[in-house]
Amino acid sequence: METEPSGRSRRTAWWIGGGVTAVVILAGAYVGLAVSQSDKIQRGTTVAGRHIGGMSRADARAEIAAAAAQQENAPIQLLLDGHRETLVPAKSGLSMNTSGVLDGLTGFSLNPSTVWHRLTGDGPDRALTVKVDQAALQRAVQAASNGLQGAPRNGTVKFVAGKVVTTESAPGKGVDAAAVSKQIAAGWPRTTEFSAKLAEQPAAVTQTEIDRYVKEFATPAMSDPIVVKVAGKQTTLQVTDICEVLSTAVDGTKLTPKVDQPALTKLLDEKAGALTTPAVDAKLSYAGGKRTVIPGQNGTAPDTDGAGKLLIAALTAPDRTMSLQTKAVQPAVTAADLKKTAVSDQLISEFVSVFPTGAENAARTKNIGVGLSKLNGIVVLPGQTFSLLDTLRPFTAAQGYVNAPVLVDGKDEPGMGGGISQVSTTLYNATFFAGVKEVEHTAHAVWISRYPMGREATMWDPSIDNKWTNDTGHPIRIWAGIEGNASVIRLYGVKTFTVTSTTSPIFDVVTPGPAKHLTGASCIPQPPENGFSVTVTRVVKNLSGKVVKNESLTTRYQPAVRITCN
Repeated sequence: METEPSGRSRRTAWWIGGGVTAVVILAGAYVGLAVSQSDKIQRGTTVAGRHIGGMSRADARAEIAAAAAQQENAPIQLLLDGHRETLVPAKSGLSMNTSGVLDGLTGFSLNPSTVWHRLTGDGPDRALTVKVDQAALQRAVQAASNGLQGAPRNGTVKFVAGKVVTTESAPGKGVDAAAVSKQIAAGWPRTTEFSAKLAEQPAAVTQTEIDRYVKEFATPAMSDPIVVKVAGKQTTLQVTDICEVLSTAVDGTKLTPKVDQPALTKLLDEKAGALTTPAVDAKLSYAGGKRTVIPGQNGTAPDTDGAGKLLIAALTAPDRTMSLQTKAVQPAVTAADLKKTAVSDQLISEFVSVFPTGAENAARTKNIGVGLSKLNGIVVLPGQTFSLLDTLRPFTAAQGYVNAPVLVDGKDEPGMGGGISQVSTTLYNATFFAGVKEVEHTAHAVWISRYPMGREATMWDPSIDNKWTNDTGHPIRIWAGIEGNASVIRLYGVKTFTVTSTTSPIFDVVTPGPAKHLTGASCIPQPPENGFSVTVTRVVKNLSGKVVKNESLTTRYQPAVRITCN
């Protein structure tokens, strides 16, 4: 039989239960308070003079970083016998070490003393330590001293027109950079102004070092051309080419070769015709009245990453050869592009350029046909810049080209791909009257009477291109071929512009000099031509009649002397 508890027992149980509950509540509140303060910096804490008490760890870290940056960028004044020079610590090997400065200032703790001090106590004052790159600081001090009039002068070794040109080092007034840099390292950032006396100092680079560098590197570097090989193809860098990209740098007391990598890349790009397998754009064919997409092909080009180091190594190597890897070159227009692109069949421009025929022009006519076949079916997308040179090269027998006359220094000489300027001139005029943006073209040095004066374009691999940009907002398809004795190019797309053009009378006429009689199998006869200037204008309007391009171009042609051959 159960007995009901007495009133006193019930009261005792109630007090015990209530007390336990109160303890649990208070303990929970205390833990909550400890948690809330776990990411807070103790009040009154400073680091590098910045008050960070009460901040979160993230906010405190940002505040300290700002303090460090302020000190690292506050100028140091360097007084050198009355001459004031400025050093920026961050650029001179000096920095503030912020690592670990917040250690122990945050984190969860139930220690009553820790919780209490985070709420009410004064936190510690901490300083940032200094990190010194002594070599960088010494270089900065030396550079500041070198800027003074009468400072020691390092000798130089330069590469000019295939020759090594040297100047001797000379002593002068300077500072003991090592001693001054140690003085700065010991005093900064408490002190930001330092002084030093100038004294007679030798140049950092001795004549012995110059002689060593000339013997071991500079003279061999200029001894012979460098052969550049890429996947079975090769070209040559002449010593005059190398001079354009090679220089000498001072590294402490040593001379070292230095290559201008962007300039070397540009130089190799100019010779890329001999090293490149061009990508072939996808094309459209309308054979048999059916629209067919002809897939493009990937190409290859030299990978010039690291070419500077390879060139430096090759300049003293016995075989004087540098080998580059290849990188893939994607077509500018792929089959996928054409399959999803609607190309209008509206004729927007056409140009016909008549060429001489007969057995003596058979080689030239063949090259014109090869060039036009490479153009036929190409689609230039909106915004795309088209390069005729990239489309037609390489000018090799494997591509179908043969030797035919090319204009060199005012006279005709045999050359692979001769006659291709007929294709270039036809395309230039077709794009000229389509109203698109002309980017790059070069007229012949001597006027050739079958071409419109001032409206013609030569080609020369690797330096003379014919480029234009499709700014019609619609795809343009190129039809190119031979009709009778003419090179014909038609551009199809959406007519966007109307074009009017004028050609001025010729002016500044210059008669040719005396005739020349040349011998040798390569001699090609040519008639005399006057030199003159001519100006061509082009006004392009949109279909609303607004002028969008108003251009004027003056071309200067040189005279050509009569040449006769045995």
